[in-house]
Amino acid sequence: MERQEAVKRVSEKVLLLTGEQKPNSDTLAFYIEKLVTDILDYCHRDDFPDALVYTVVELVQKRLADAASAAAGMAGDTHGPLQSVKMDDTEFHFAVSSVDPAACLSELSFDAIKPKLKLYRKAVSWA
Repeated sequence: MERQEAVKRVSEKVLLLTGEQKPNSDTLAFYIEKLVTDILDYCHRDDFPDALVYTVVELVQKRLADAASAAAGMAGDTHGPLQSVKMDDTEFHFAVSSVDPAACLSELSFDAIKPKLKLYRKAVSWA
């Protein structure tokens, strides 16, 4: 299916599953379009495989839940970015106050589906 049709089908299914708690439509559209585009780019395809619609629905729902947790101040309960590392007399601190932990988690989620995406990935010739 075409990219826009995939975005529409995923949007319908996510909205069906969210029930009363409707997410912001612009934010939802952004998450879905980004994920569909990332998948198409990773797989080197112009058409979106039907079987991946439900995979995208699950990841978008997880992304919405992660964003809600981060907004509610529960980001410390997630596996967010590392703030400091100390070994013996050496210690490193990272500027993580400006990092969106939900965005980091969404990248980890995308990495988790790569084995499934490899089933649909096309070989690319760089000649």
